[in-house]
Amino acid sequence: MRIGTSRIVALCLVFALVSLASVALLLFGGSAAPAKDAAEVILIKSPGCTKCAAAERTLDKIGREVPINITSYYYYTDEGHRIIKQYRARDVPAIIIGMQVINYRDYEEDDAQLERLINSALANQTTNQPAAFSLPVNESEKQSFSAADDGQSLNLKVISLYTLFAVLGAGLVAGFNPCLLGILVFLAATVLSSTGKRREMLRMIVFFSLGIFTMYFFFGLGMQQLLQTETIARAFRYILTVFLILAGFSQVWDAVRLQQGRTSLFRTDWALKYFRAGVDQGRFSSYFVIGALFSLVKAPCVGAIYLAILDLLSARSYFEGTAYLLFFNIGVILPILILGGAIAMGMSPEQVDSFRKDHRVAIRLATGLTLIALAPLIYWQLI
Repeated sequence: MRIGTSRIVALCLVFALVSLASVALLLFGGSAAPAKDAAEVILIKSPGCTKCAAAERTLDKIGREVPINITSYYYYTDEGHRIIKQYRARDVPAIIIGMQVINYRDYEEDDAQLERLINSALANQTTNQPAAFSLPVNESEKQSFSAADDGQSLNLKVISLYTLFAVLGAGLVAGFNPCLLGILVFLAATVLSSTGKRREMLRMIVFFSLGIFTMYFFFGLGMQQLLQTETIARAFRYILTVFLILAGFSQVWDAVRLQQGRTSLFRTDWALKYFRAGVDQGRFSSYFVIGALFSLVKAPCVGAIYLAILDLLSARSYFEGTAYLLFFNIGVILPILILGGAIAMGMSPEQVDSFRKDHRVAIRLATGLTLIALAPLIYWQLI
């Protein structure tokens, strides 16, 4: 079933209006100034943490009705470690009001429950109670979290199966795109025509996938480290929001062009001669380098989803985010392994290429609309 150009344009306009409305709400939304006799509230958080952003929104909502002064600390700072140790906070985010600590596990994403807990703590706080962060502290309390509580160790109990499958699915969406199918068909046809051996095809697929996986995984590890810094995380979120909108509309526009029979904006044929030269050498290292090079060529097709996932994973601890990043990159290469294996087992490259041509408009359109929808969610840290 062919998608009419007018329908595509109409969908683009709808998503554009939604994005503009979201920006307008952000620009014209107000916030109340703190009162002089406000209660002291401490928030322990981490950079890019979506759960922390949700807690901040709840505190801002309460602050419009009850005078409160909010002081925020990152968990990895000396002051953050001191407060966490002193009040025995166990989660990030953690909210401290007087001597009462509200840990994330006390409400588990239930904003209404969090609001009730905060109001209850404020009601129990006496006006002459000293600020939580001004209480005396022993020198021993300045030490960091233990390995079980600092959020920097890999705790299998906090690895969610739901999140694992979600990031794996996102990797599949990022990996399954017309750029991948086009290059895969070319490489498969080149290997089979050069050697005629299905075994050589399997070798190429494995090392080609390993090159892509290695490039994306180590790039992601570096970005994970950078996004632990508040200034970089905030700037990255703003840049990513704009990039998602532009990338989304470029994908939708490319779908319109393809529907009209015009050439794609995301052409990769310029790299084919380099890939063929590597295939002609027939070495494992050549296939690996081809995969690494393809990960760069593929960036316009995959980059937006990949960066969005990195932004979401930056809210996790470094090691937890690394575990999820591993599964995301497995998802990225799974389509290559599956389709490449199918070709090696007897499916003709022409069948894969026919599928690519028949469905590339729908794939581009779905990817574009998804990226546009992600932009406001990333901006307000709603996911």
